[in-house]
Amino acid sequence: MTKRVRCTVAVALSLVVASAASALAGPLKGKTYEGTTPTTGVTQEGHHRVLLRAGGRIILRVSKSGKSVTVRFSSSSPVLYCRTAGTLQVQSTKAARISSSGSFRASVSERFKAGPGAPAIVQLITGRFSRGTVRGTIKTIAEPCSGSASFTATAH
Repeated sequence: MTKRVRCTVAVALSLVVASAASALAGPLKGKTYEGTTPTTGVTQEGHHRVLLRAGGRIILRVSKSGKSVTVRFSSSSPVLYCRTAGTLQVQSTKAARISSSGSFRASVSERFKAGPGAPAIVQLITGRFSRGTVRGTIKTIAEPCSGSASFTATAH
């Protein structure tokens, strides 16, 4: 084989590998991904690993175009890093953009009661889709009960 033919074959092969890899990245369009909420996390204040009592599931719904995702939690118990007797009454979110690499950043505002004012808890969810799975982090912002935990969800 000549040098030119080998170079052409190498370029063609790298294009095939790159297109196969990009086909594996990103979400499955129009699918819902579900996973259990984390059972442990790390507190923001003391960086201690603690047990969480949130229960329920994290639910990520990908748009039909595959360009955005909406995140919500199925439980009325919040992902918090301290004890609380309250149950959530209001949960609100907006669709978050999914990048070409499959990553996203979404937020869910949670309140213990309906009405005006700042949300009691904000959950920042970051993650990356890889076909039928999404892996990421839930960062809770709720002084003094803030912290972060990892999650995994699969397409259904």
